[in-house]
This record gives sequence, structure tokens and C-alpha cells, in this order.
Amino acid sequence: MKKVALVIVLLMLFAAAAGAAVPNDDKDFRTGLKAYHSKNYKAAVMYFKEYVSKKPDPTAYYLIGYSLYEMGKFSEADDYFRDAYLIDPEFSLEKVGLIKKIR
Repeated sequence: MKKVALVIVLLMLFAAAAGAAVPNDDKDFRTGLKAYHSKNYKAAVMYFKEYVSKKPDPTAYYLIGYSLYEMGKFSEADDYFRDAYLIDPEFSLEKVGLIKKIR
């Protein structure tokens, strides 16, 4: 019974940590994410750039890169993908909870 309780507590802590990886408390990030999901990549870039000027975050750098990629700005997108990697070499959208792993 103690092992089951320990596993449940560990799963709850892991879920809380994974949820905390996405910075939902910042207006620029939330607005950028909304624009990104609406495929308004130009606005997404603007909001995410404002966000990273306050806090370097691999998620925002990656989303800037992907937005620029969708706009056909491949070289500039590559710079932002590299910045995301430099901040967190193990970064992935799955890691921060923005996508689920396909099995």
C-alpha cells in the first residue's frame, strides 16, 4: 500500500512539474500561443519575441522558430531553433506538454 501511495505522489509531482514547464502566467506568451494555434504566425512571432525579451525560454524560442519556418523564413527560423537548443539541449514540445507522444 505504501508503494502505491508513493507512486501516486511521484506521478502527481511529475505532472505538476511538466505543467509548470509551459509559462501560462505571462500574457505575451498566452497571446502568442493563441496566435500560433490560429496560424497567425506573424503575430505569434511578435508576442513570443516580447516574451523572450523578458525571459529566455526554450519553448518560446522554438515557437518563434516554427512560426518563422511556416512563414518561409528558414534561415531566421534556424537561428531560433538553435537558441532553444542552447538553452535546453533536451527540449521538445512533448517535454513541455504542448504535444503528446504518439505511440
